[in-house]
Amino acid sequence: MQEVVDCWDKKASQWKDWVGENGDNNRRFNSDPVIWKFAGDVIGKTVLDAGCGTGYLSILLAEKSASVIGIDISEKMIQEAKTSLEDKNIDVTFHVDSASDLKTVEDESIDIIVSNYVLMDLPDLVGAVKNFYRVLKSNGRAICIIGHPCNGDLPKDKNYFDENKITDRWGPFDTDFIYFHRPLSQYWKSFKNAGFSIEDFDELVIQDISISGFKEEWKESYRKQPWSVAFLLQK
Repeated sequence: MQEVVDCWDKKASQWKDWVGENGDNNRRFNSDPVIWKFAGDVIGKTVLDAGCGTGYLSILLAEKSASVIGIDISEKMIQEAKTSLEDKNIDVTFHVDSASDLKTVEDESIDIIVSNYVLMDLPDLVGAVKNFYRVLKSNGRAICIIGHPCNGDLPKDKNYFDENKITDRWGPFDTDFIYFHRPLSQYWKSFKNAGFSIEDFDELVIQDISISGFKEEWKESYRKQPWSVAFLLQK
């Protein structure tokens, strides 16, 4: 676990620059639209941003009048998130906590959980899903976005059906990322075993290829194969 903490602590400042105030292009145009669709009206809802990073999504949720708790295992990420709150009169609190433990979150206190590209970064998937179920109110929902395990995250010498710890470096980052490849069936079973019903599922695609900021080859790639997966779970 400490290895994962160090991984994110080392890149907190770079990550904030990469994601920005509104998310990077992948988030804004590929995954965030599905989050907003699955979340619906968040006015007055208590929302947990589980693995909030530097807090862009927590702040966007609060600006839509949700009461938001953002947690992240990286203290430096949380420091960056708190800095982003300066001069904003919105209802957000940030805590250092593991998405697999949620020690700072009370039982049955949350209306909606958003886990945005987090579950594949956690060594303990089962613990996370069980604690998501614990902290949600009855009929509460969890929105879980992961990188599609069929595309892009598995070295060619690995078996898709095996869980694999992957170390990789991409983009402008000068330190490695650590994540865990798991087949889709493993996610599905962990959700069902925790007690969730799976209300919706989507393999994400960018509909509007006229969006600026994407290289042309990326636009075609995003339309021809899904790079992300979204689950809508209900307690």
